[in-house]
Amino acid sequence: MKRIFICLLFPLSVFGQQQIKTKASLESVTVYNNGAQLTHKGNINLPMGTSEIVINNISGRVNENSIQVSVSPGVTILAVQFNKDFLNTYAANPEVKKLTDSIKIATAELTKTKNAKAIEEQTLVLLDENRKSGGSSNGTNVAELIKLAEYYRTKNAEVRSAISALMLLEDKQTQKLNALQQQLTEWRNNPNQQLGQLVLQLMSKENMDANYQLSYVTPYANWQASYDIKAISTSNPLGIVYKAAITQNTGLDWKKVKLSLSTGNPSYNITAPTLNPWFVSTYQPQQIRIRGMASPSINEDKSLNEVAVVGEGQTKLKEIVKGVSTINNYTSVNESQLGVTFDISIPYDVNSDNKPHTVAFKEYEVPATYKYYAAPKLSTDAYLLAEVINWEKFNLQPGNANIIFEGTYTGKSFINPANITDTLSLSMGKDKKIIVTKEKQLDFSSSKFIGTNKKQVFSYLIKIRNTKKENIDLTLKDQYPLSTDSDIEVELLESSAAEVNKETGMLLWQLKVAPNETKTIKLSYSVKAPKNKIITGL
Repeated sequence: MKRIFICLLFPLSVFGQQQIKTKASLESVTVYNNGAQLTHKGNINLPMGTSEIVINNISGRVNENSIQVSVSPGVTILAVQFNKDFLNTYAANPEVKKLTDSIKIATAELTKTKNAKAIEEQTLVLLDENRKSGGSSNGTNVAELIKLAEYYRTKNAEVRSAISALMLLEDKQTQKLNALQQQLTEWRNNPNQQLGQLVLQLMSKENMDANYQLSYVTPYANWQASYDIKAISTSNPLGIVYKAAITQNTGLDWKKVKLSLSTGNPSYNITAPTLNPWFVSTYQPQQIRIRGMASPSINEDKSLNEVAVVGEGQTKLKEIVKGVSTINNYTSVNESQLGVTFDISIPYDVNSDNKPHTVAFKEYEVPATYKYYAAPKLSTDAYLLAEVINWEKFNLQPGNANIIFEGTYTGKSFINPANITDTLSLSMGKDKKIIVTKEKQLDFSSSKFIGTNKKQVFSYLIKIRNTKKENIDLTLKDQYPLSTDSDIEVELLESSAAEVNKETGMLLWQLKVAPNETKTIKLSYSVKAPKNKIITGL
C-alpha cells in the first residue's frame, strides 16, 4: 500500500468531482503513558478520476502532524484535511438523541400549556365584555341581574383558577425545558464527546475497490500500571498480576479494539531526531523497601528504615483476580530500545469518559524468599517480607499494588522500579502469630551521679514468640543512641551478639525461631553526661 505522512494540510477548495462518505473502523489502539496511537481501516468503491472522500468515525482530538494515510496501489493521495465532525458527533450518540427527544416532548408540552392558558385568558376577556353588555341591556329585571352576576362570579373564579394553575405548570415546564437544553449544551461543549473527520482527495486510474488505513496520535489517553500481589503461603511462589488503568477522552469510544500498552512515548512527527551528549553520574542510593502507609498507631522513625503496611482493615478476598488465570495466553511482550509493548489479543471496550478502565493483561508466578521483619521500637508487629531477585525481566512500571496474603487483603504498597536495587522487597503485611514485645527492665536500669556527671543505664528485654506451625526467619532491628556532644558518652553494654553498626547505632539480629519457641534478646546501654546538662532525644 502507498503511504503518505501528512506534514501540511491543504485547503480543499479544489476538491470537486465526486464526494464519497465512508465510516472508518477502529481496529487497534496503542496506549502510551502519555498519549495513544489509533489505527483505522476501511474500504471504498472508487470511480476512475478524482474523488473527494469523507472519512467519519475518527477522534476529534488528534495531533494533526501525526496523521498517516495509506491506500491501495493505483490510488494517489492528492490532499488531506482534518475537520471537526459536529453533525455525526451529535447524531451518533444515544445520549444526544435521548436529550433531543426529551426536548421535543418538553417543548410540545409547554406549547400545549401556553395555548390552554391563552384560551382561558381569552375566555376571561369575553366574560368581562359580556358582563358589561348584559348589565346595560334595557328590560333586565333585578332577579335576572342577580342570576347573571352569580354566573359571572362563578365562571370568573373558575377561569382565573385555571389560569393560575396553568401559569404554575408553565413555569415548571419551562424550568424542565431549560434544564434539558443546558444538558445538551454542556454535552456539545464536552471535549470527551468530540468526533472528527478526514477529507481526502484521491485520484484513481480506474474503477476499483480500494482499501485504506489511517493512523494518528492523540494526547488525550494514557495508562497507569497497578498490581495484585498475592501469596497463598510462605511455601508458595509469589503471584504478580499486572494491570493497567486506561483513561481516554479522545471523543471516540473504543469498541472491540485490540489494545497494546507501551512504556515508550508516541511519535508526533517524522523529523529525524538529533543525538546530544549523554552524561552519567553516580549517587549513594538509600536502602529502600516497597512499603505502604504507616499505621496510625506507629510513630515512624525514619532512621530505622522500618517497613510499614497500610492499616486499612483485614478483608477476605477469595477471588481477588478471578478470571485472569489464563491472561498470559492473550498477551505477548515485545521489547525494543524504545520501550516495552504488551500486545493484548482480546478485544476491549474503553469509552471516552475520562474514567479509568482496568485491564489485567499479564500474570507472573515468581520464586520468592520470605522473611519476617520486626522493629519493636516502632511496632510490636512482625511484618512478612517477600524478596524477589531478577525482577527486571518482568518489565515493571511505577504503580500501586494490592497486597493479598493467604486470601486476606492486607493493604496497599507502591512499586517504583527506579528505587529498586538488585532485590525487590515487598511487605506482605502483619503476622499476628508472631508476637514481639519490648519491655524495659527496671531492675537493671538505673540513674546515678558520679562526681560531676550523671550516668543512666537503660536495659530492655525483647521477646519473639513463634506460634506458627513452621520455622521462621526473622530480621530484628533496633538501635542505641549516638552522641553528638563531646560531653555525652554512650556505651553499648549488652546486645546479645547483634551486628552492630557504630556509625548509625543500628543493631541487627538474624534469628531462626522454631514453632512455639521464644527467643530472648537483651539490650542495654548507658548514657553519661554532666549533671547540669539536660539530655534531649532519649
